[in-house]
Amino acid sequence: MNRVLLIRNVMGFGGGEVYQLSLAKMLKKTGFEPIIVTNSIGLILRAKKVGYKVLVPPYFKKQNLSGWRYIMLPFYFAKMHELKKWYERVFREYRPEVVNVQSRDDFLAATAAAEKCGVRVLWTDHVDFRNWVLWNVNVRLKNIIGKRILSMSRKAEEVIFVSEKIYEETKDMISPRKIQNALVVQNGVFDDFDEYADVKPARQSFVFIGRVVEEKGIGELLRAFSKVQKKYPDATLKIYGAGEIAKYQELSGAGVVFCGETEEPIRALAENEIFVLPSYREGLSLSLLEAMMMKKTIIASDVDGNVEAVENGKTGILVPARNVEKLAKAMLEVLDDPKYAKKLADGARKKYEKKFNFEQIFIEKMLPLYNSRKEEK
Repeated sequence: MNRVLLIRNVMGFGGGEVYQLSLAKMLKKTGFEPIIVTNSIGLILRAKKVGYKVLVPPYFKKQNLSGWRYIMLPFYFAKMHELKKWYERVFREYRPEVVNVQSRDDFLAATAAAEKCGVRVLWTDHVDFRNWVLWNVNVRLKNIIGKRILSMSRKAEEVIFVSEKIYEETKDMISPRKIQNALVVQNGVFDDFDEYADVKPARQSFVFIGRVVEEKGIGELLRAFSKVQKKYPDATLKIYGAGEIAKYQELSGAGVVFCGETEEPIRALAENEIFVLPSYREGLSLSLLEAMMMKKTIIASDVDGNVEAVENGKTGILVPARNVEKLAKAMLEVLDDPKYAKKLADGARKKYEKKFNFEQIFIEKMLPLYNSRKEEK
């Protein structure tokens, strides 16, 4: 059986880590043996729970080396050399067919080790390039690590972006430099709609799933919901996720429930009517795609990957980020007109079936990358 190492060596757990579990599921289904390489406790626990082998590599915790922290660069590259040696030992022991690298330090260390060991390499970017990894790569004496990563990208057979919008923004940000072998394969989610078909959503119910932090638009969502409640006092808002919960509980009133993290996000969607994602910035959100899959009425900010999934007035409603008035207006609009809300939900489900079914995406666009060596140019 051909082994594939999925390398996402980070501390937290979010959409990028869920992606590893989805890849592992499809790789196993198509005859590969996936091995997950990570420090993420959440990913480790979930991976082991479903029977995937997990390796825990060294991890460099000081990820911010800007400004005065530049004095740590020699130490950083010494650590990358140690990490490279660790990967060399792992690759020789497990003899993977492919390694899929998806985290900053491993773009350097794992790729260098793979080249030495003759192992094929794929990269996947989860918006890290645009959000921080490649900042200031065109500025002299800044972001030496980013410059090294950009140069190393030539060693990968493909550099996969999970969003067309994010790829275009990244390309513009680093111009005139280029990312070699770039390929857009949009993110997706599995179709679990039938499993929850018998769950009846609460009436006049809104749901948010994500990190409870400022950049997710939580403050705007709470203020918009308070306006909605003036007309619909029985409306509810459930917020799922970890973060600054205590801070935002002080701003919330009746009808708002902070539910914490959930391992059943699909059930959370099934139990509510309207999904709201008012982020300031966003990749191609898994929660948004799951809401489309579950045929939910969607309201989202008109940023980044959201506009790839949501067509305003067809598959949901787009509103400007940070705009409480327009967010509240959209929330009231779908409550005022249930037929319109249903039309949006139906449109979201149809677009999911056409573009965002992960199993279909994997078979058509990703499996060929794992199955065959790219022809020499």
